[in-house]
Amino acid sequence: MSPDHTTALVVGGGPAGLAMAAQLGRFGVDCVLVERREQVSGHPRARSVNVRTAELFRRWGILDEVVAASLPLAWTGALVYTETLAGREIGRTATSVQPVVDGAEVSPAPWLLSSQDRIEPILEALARSQATVRVRRGCRLESIELDGHGVTATVSGPGETSGRISARWLIAADGAASAVRRHCGIAMEGAADLATLVNCHFRADLSTWTSHRPAALYWTTAPARNVFQKIDMADRWLCQIGYDPAIDPPESFTPERAAAWIRRSVGDEALSVEVLDVIPWVMASTVAERFRHGPVFLVGDAAHQLPPSGGFGMNTAIQDTHNLAWKLAHVARGWAAETLLDTYHAERAPVARYNADRSLENTRNVGRIRKLVERGGADPAAEREAVAAAGRYGNWLGMDLGLRYEEGCLVPDGTDPAAVADPVSEYRPEARPGHRAPHVRLPAGASLPSSTLDLYDDRFVLLTGSEVGPVGTMPALAVVHPAAAHPAEMARRIETAHGITPTGAVLVRPDGHVAWRRTAGADPAELPDVFDRLVGRPA
Repeated sequence: MSPDHTTALVVGGGPAGLAMAAQLGRFGVDCVLVERREQVSGHPRARSVNVRTAELFRRWGILDEVVAASLPLAWTGALVYTETLAGREIGRTATSVQPVVDGAEVSPAPWLLSSQDRIEPILEALARSQATVRVRRGCRLESIELDGHGVTATVSGPGETSGRISARWLIAADGAASAVRRHCGIAMEGAADLATLVNCHFRADLSTWTSHRPAALYWTTAPARNVFQKIDMADRWLCQIGYDPAIDPPESFTPERAAAWIRRSVGDEALSVEVLDVIPWVMASTVAERFRHGPVFLVGDAAHQLPPSGGFGMNTAIQDTHNLAWKLAHVARGWAAETLLDTYHAERAPVARYNADRSLENTRNVGRIRKLVERGGADPAAEREAVAAAGRYGNWLGMDLGLRYEEGCLVPDGTDPAAVADPVSEYRPEARPGHRAPHVRLPAGASLPSSTLDLYDDRFVLLTGSEVGPVGTMPALAVVHPAAAHPAEMARRIETAHGITPTGAVLVRPDGHVAWRRTAGADPAELPDVFDRLVGRPA
């Protein structure tokens, strides 16, 4: 039987795989997604939707659905540390990750708490709505073969889903134990066995201890370590219980034992608890040595495993796909050379390492608070100091929106990044090459963009100063002349936000990162050469 043909084969139907397929479909790229599970995940693993990811959801037209599936914003305002939920409060940290800095809006999208089991159906519906995407559930990858033309995969599944699929590219979104990564011989670098835990998904009425202090997380210490995470307003919760596998094998965590642990963590032995499921997992802080192997690309947990402290795992994964999808589409359309795809590893691997390191720091800071309490005897001053030291946890707007690439598909302009006291917590918008382009709120109007971020999607965008002359046409380029589209005051705001004079220009990539900037004296005639350099085509 001849193999089925597609441009891109996506292996894995979690958030990363579904986001990848949806974007390729939006760009008109033929895509097949295979996923061994017959249904979306019913377990609320990932829970944080950072501002940058919410911006992407907004651009894809699904943010309202995600907001409707999220907790009210009041539950995003703090992290609480206690001995037990019913016991002494050790301290709390106010979060500062909503997109307002010194009274100025830095994004049109909010930070949200919405779990994976609620996000996956939204992403799958988006993927299935694309004419060029085929989603095959209950379909398992059996083997892959790489050759000079791409990849041929053998898959098994019900009915016509079994057989061989040939693809120009394969995107491995098949998780931390990625079979595709192992087939390609790609090693993981970092700490692979930091802790062993079980995720416990349960129902209980915890309002007595939480409704007066809504929080994103409730950490407990003695007598039973835990972290409580509210999933919805119908008393559904997730908690994470650490254990020693040398003493307690994973199978020993029966629903009954998990419920008993939860009661001790709450401090109420009479609490009614309905355990929905218990899933063991191993915490790691690892990054793949390379994200590309010929026609194969790793995204999400196949490329990196982050400690959950900070919620950057799913966010980093979805942003991986946002970086890669437009590059694949540009190459498929003939707008870019294959070498553009090498910039995926160059750009995303450093981000993954940075996010993994910061997440591990959060985990260790929480551990210090717990150890301080468990040693016995309250020391208020030491506890306040330990909680303050964990302040980056819940205050990561700089890490979220300040993300930047130092090499890859960009041309440095010789400037240094803006100086901030703490790059994790502090964000200062700037349009230096490699940075996320700033958000500028645009005048409201029917069918018009409400933010400059709405301009970036399937092609490069050139934002010109008000005195820059006409620019020639290119299929991969859209030109926005703020002075022609907006009043003079708005044009000046856009110029100021992007660090250019009326004779300057900024070239922004489809993913919203700045590729090139000329602060003054921009010459439209140089643009074709700049573009060819960026996408790897000979001049």
